[in-house]
Amino acid sequence: MNKILEQAERDGLSRRVFLRNLLLTAGSVPAAHLLTACGGGGTSPGVGGTGGGSAANPNGGIDPTFQSAFASMGPLQAADANGIQLPMGFSSRVLAVANQAPITSQPGFLWHTDPDGGATFSTDDGGWIYVSNSEARDGTTFGQTRDQAEAATLPFTPSLDQLSAISDEFPNIQFPVGASLVSFRGGVSALRFNANGDLVDAYACERGTTTNCSGGATPWGTWINGEEIEDGYMFECSPLRDGGEPVRLDRFGRKGHEMVTVDPDDKAIYHTEDAGGNDRFYRTVFTDAAWPDGGRPDMSQGLLQVLQVPAGSDAARSGPTPIVWLNAIDDGTPQPEVYDQVASTVFAGNEGVWYLNGFIFFSTKTDDTIWAIDVEGGTIEVIYEPTDGPIGSPVDPNEPAMVGVDNIAMTLDGEMLVVEDGGDMRCMVLLPDRTTIPLLRLPGDPSVTEVTGVAIGPTGNKVYVSGQRSLPDPNAPNGAPNTSGVTFEITMPFQVRVERPLAAAMPAVF
Repeated sequence: MNKILEQAERDGLSRRVFLRNLLLTAGSVPAAHLLTACGGGGTSPGVGGTGGGSAANPNGGIDPTFQSAFASMGPLQAADANGIQLPMGFSSRVLAVANQAPITSQPGFLWHTDPDGGATFSTDDGGWIYVSNSEARDGTTFGQTRDQAEAATLPFTPSLDQLSAISDEFPNIQFPVGASLVSFRGGVSALRFNANGDLVDAYACERGTTTNCSGGATPWGTWINGEEIEDGYMFECSPLRDGGEPVRLDRFGRKGHEMVTVDPDDKAIYHTEDAGGNDRFYRTVFTDAAWPDGGRPDMSQGLLQVLQVPAGSDAARSGPTPIVWLNAIDDGTPQPEVYDQVASTVFAGNEGVWYLNGFIFFSTKTDDTIWAIDVEGGTIEVIYEPTDGPIGSPVDPNEPAMVGVDNIAMTLDGEMLVVEDGGDMRCMVLLPDRTTIPLLRLPGDPSVTEVTGVAIGPTGNKVYVSGQRSLPDPNAPNGAPNTSGVTFEITMPFQVRVERPLAAAMPAVF
């Protein structure tokens, strides 16, 4: 059993209450400082401000007086000048708009379209970097394989049947009849801030990939990101300008890649698959020799594994259920073609994933569920579902429950930010009693756009999000609507506890 669960039980808290409540008020997911009470360690910049505090009890165990700073937020106010609804005391600014230069003195660099997954990194000058994927699509969206797209010499023009099929399956993708798509327009871009929070640089980190959905920051300071297509690859790049060439990671399977999280203690990298609801949950594991402590693993030595829940995933809705990791087929064949060769468990729309103190949390958007894996205990259980306990916002009972739960970001105290794919265009915070409270609502029609790229800045009082297709793009072919995107920075009136990796260049030897 995870040592923090053991600590909770010694403090008289049931495992179920501890995990399902999520935060550290009446029993919850562990905070980093709780490890100090359990014999571990860990520090972070930024301590909870208004209404907040460390979840650690200086005398050991869980501090029942801990209150999340997010719980102090009031209801969302009327939209501000940027069209964003925020609680009182919060503010927003537009950082980057697709096909426009984020920094006017650098007119040669334009922000990418379809901004998706993102993360922040600290920098050695006291500033930080926000990286953002581009989910720009091409023929692979309409049935081309990646290899076919790579071999094509002309832009791809979808047929009427292909347009009809894709609009039925993905109503938020709108594309005009007769328009063509150039292949591999995706990639990763970065916004760099100085210690005062001023935007001082903007540049590309990775180009020549397709449909880059989400990813994850590594402890060694790089960004792992993947292509969300049936035979997509995973890549790793530096968040720094001129940080070295990106590399393709072939030990993560060819699949519809989503989010990534790194467990350095157990030498594993977890990653979700989003293949339209018929999805699996994966990890790539490494030997001690392939992953030296404190360093970057030899990515070529990873072993791809897929999750099986022998009792079935529904059993996890009633409590901790044993799991098994099976070796996946990893010979370059797309995973959907080999599903029947390994007895893996299907999850409905895998999206976000996050590692915190021995637990892996991940979200599934088809059923709006949050799951928790106890790595050491080898179990999985549900910690949130829409029908579980009180739902809606405690500050506004008219707020609906979370819909289309997508990417997530967590603080060191276990507070979870969840963005909605469509839904009500919100970023939500999961509170201790399993209620949800809205942090923001972005502008845009949820049938054609979504909230993406949620990340907390190293200072603990900045949140980054994008509206993926929030504005019409005047440069889109044939005037395709809602193909642009806007990236925002939200400043909160309090700090939460986070620890972001120091941005690093790609190593010279892979």
